[in-house]
Amino acid sequence: QASLGCTATFTEAQLNQLNVRFSIMTEPSLTSKMAAEFVGTYLLIFTVGCNVLSGSGMWAAVSIACVLMVAIYSLGGISGANFNPAVSVALGISKSMGGPGLDWETVGIYSGVQCAAGVLAALSYTMLFNNSFNLQPAKGFGGDHAGLCELLYTF
Repeated sequence: QASLGCTATFTEAQLNQLNVRFSIMTEPSLTSKMAAEFVGTYLLIFTVGCNVLSGSGMWAAVSIACVLMVAIYSLGGISGANFNPAVSVALGISKSMGGPGLDWETVGIYSGVQCAAGVLAALSYTMLFNNSFNLQPAKGFGGDHAGLCELLYTF
């Protein structure tokens, strides 16, 4: 028997039944996971875009970090809070190598939802500011430099 607090006692069978019910209730559906990935990715991309277009250099990193923190804490328990196709692919690779991660079907679904959320967020901040920006390497650097940095910092 186990005791919870000072008045409730449960047998092992009752605790097992509670654990089974709790695990069934807490496993989010695929739709919930996709919605969480969409919302988190949208918020992140929208915040980055708004900061770039508004020119808020001093507080840009703080606002992006705060939005990311809130998204991770609020949605991480639902989907794992990947919010980036590179993270989803890395988790697929991890699972393929025998570690924890995502199966490739889930990686594909998450990546598609994340890309759609990113495009919608970009359209949203473009409409809000009536302006957009191009992502490109800084002056003096080429695509090969940017690709190498992306590769190193992603993995």
